[in-house]
Amino acid sequence: MNEPKLLKYNIVLNTTIGNKKGTMSAEITNDALECDIEVMKNRNHFSGTINSYGKFIIHGRLKTLTNNIECEGKGYLDDSSITFTINAQGKNLIVTGTSVVKVGDNC
Repeated sequence: MNEPKLLKYNIVLNTTIGNKKGTMSAEITNDALECDIEVMKNRNHFSGTINSYGKFIIHGRLKTLTNNIECEGKGYLDDSSITFTINAQGKNLIVTGTSVVKVGDNC
């Protein structure tokens, strides 16, 4: 078993009510991905799988202003950036971000 790799990003979630800034923390252990997305004053936990090229699939719940939505995300991440799409009740929400950790720093 490999040591977990910890990553943190500043993100922008493109929603139907505008762009929402937030953060995403990710932990990669072997092919498992666990992440917390903090946006709109809510923490949302997602889990899934990631391959050696950085392509991933995650699932979880996204808290909105009015309810919790079951959703799935697909995308790509590396040490410097992340891009993925969350499918939430038939709506595609685009998430982009850049790493907040500089070379040599720890999360």
